[in-house]
Amino acid sequence: MKGEFLVQNPRPDGYHLMMELYGCDQEKLNSRKFLHNTVKSAVTKVGLTNLGSRFHQFQPYGVTGFTLLAQSHISLHTWPEFGYLVLDIFTCGDAQQADQLAAHCLERLRPERVNRHVVRKGFKYPRE
Repeated sequence: MKGEFLVQNPRPDGYHLMMELYGCDQEKLNSRKFLHNTVKSAVTKVGLTNLGSRFHQFQPYGVTGFTLLAQSHISLHTWPEFGYLVLDIFTCGDAQQADQLAAHCLERLRPERVNRHVVRKGFKYPRE
């Protein structure tokens, strides 16, 4: 990977998108390969920089995965027996890329229902 692609946001701020997906296909949620490919293709599609991933298949079911980005990270955890997935996307400031990444994942997973929560983080978003 070339250094010029690893430009860090000079401001300490970020966009943390946390989602719960309900009613997803159990086979998709229990496929480490499907989930890894979904995240990898989403990262490429929106122009983020993948620094590496680790996805683990549990037995008898469930997957947990993490992708480290130059712009922060993506993590997911599944409970296929409940059709449930938790997806966290944290980026250094670019809300549009995070939202596009989430849209790609939702398109592939097709949940029946989504709970979505955004937290803005950083020096210009103080907690009082």
